[in-house]
Amino acid sequence: MPDLEEPLILSKPTSSTGSGVSTGPSSTSNSPSTRTTPYRTSTTFLTGKAISTHTQLPYTTLECGNADCGSGTIFPDITTVNSSMPWHYSRSTHFGETPAGACGFGLYGMCTTANVSGIDLGADCALFCTMYPDMCADPANATLRGNFAAPNGDYYTQFWPMLPSLSVGEEQDNYLSCGECFELVRTYDNGSLYAPNEAGYAPPIILEIVDSCPCEANPKWCCGPSVDQCQEVDAFTYGCPLPSGSIHLDLSDVAMARAQAGVLVEGVIPTQYKRVPCPKAGNVYVWLRGGAGPYWIQITAVNAAGLGSIVGFEIRPDGQSEWLALIQEDDYPAGHPQERYGAWTLPPNAPYINLPLGIRLTSATGEQIVNERVITSWTAPASAIQGYWYIDMGTQFTLL
Repeated sequence: MPDLEEPLILSKPTSSTGSGVSTGPSSTSNSPSTRTTPYRTSTTFLTGKAISTHTQLPYTTLECGNADCGSGTIFPDITTVNSSMPWHYSRSTHFGETPAGACGFGLYGMCTTANVSGIDLGADCALFCTMYPDMCADPANATLRGNFAAPNGDYYTQFWPMLPSLSVGEEQDNYLSCGECFELVRTYDNGSLYAPNEAGYAPPIILEIVDSCPCEANPKWCCGPSVDQCQEVDAFTYGCPLPSGSIHLDLSDVAMARAQAGVLVEGVIPTQYKRVPCPKAGNVYVWLRGGAGPYWIQITAVNAAGLGSIVGFEIRPDGQSEWLALIQEDDYPAGHPQERYGAWTLPPNAPYINLPLGIRLTSATGEQIVNERVITSWTAPASAIQGYWYIDMGTQFTLL
């Protein structure tokens, strides 16, 4: 499949060629808060000889009986994104609205203050947007909030040679695509674009990855080009099989409705998409789960700008001089890495965690942000939504 080039030339569906599009489509803040930007630091990235010998072990215990249920090694590590990334032809389905996505983002990503026809996000989202307005605010000239997506599972969980293994010798990937952003637009069946004055036109939307579409659970759409089923998309020029290098994106109902000019009608649509920098308003937040304390923590970072994904989550308890690297949850079924939960937790034999707690986050660019006293209590304030306490890091990654 050739990359789609800009500038855009819009046309009616007269051929099977397509083209891209680049235009529009109570929290706490604790001091001190600092930012550091050491790129590809030794604490996070491998270099030289280490990276050349750092290869993933094959998956040998797959329960799903299909190699596509395993590793994401077919996708290269990406440490920079700009507005000129290549476009890809694809198709999208939708899967409803849920705060239970695999990334462990909770209400974040699901909620928006915008009114989308026929979709009720409920009282928790209304309260979330009142308490955290930045995390419900769209960037200028685009829609983002409420537009979440789940890629096929071998994209959701990947192996990057430049990152340390989650566990030495284990059959595990070491990178999750949680937080990455994509621009998506609906096309005609042949892949060409609607003109702005045509019936059915909808401006491009920005998506954020918050979930996985694992091959085992959804073999119809999410096992990749080699295992595609075509019954519902045989009229799509690029719908089945997926073009090489393309992924399937399963959308929230909000995103699917917006991609169809505001009303959810079709269950599967032809699309073009490309990776874009994440245009996030406000700061990074951390979602601290209830029950956290000196011996157990489950936590997620959300609303990261730039590349969007987090590759390192470290804490420094009061009285400790060194940063302690958290590990990603590993409680997925044996041989099903695509079902990994995106939260971070304490490693084995972690020390007693005293408060206040500092947090250092590393993005996929290698940039780090730090707040030395971000968590000062294990108890959520009375104003917090039950089960959804998000704490302001007081800082943000660089907007790319």
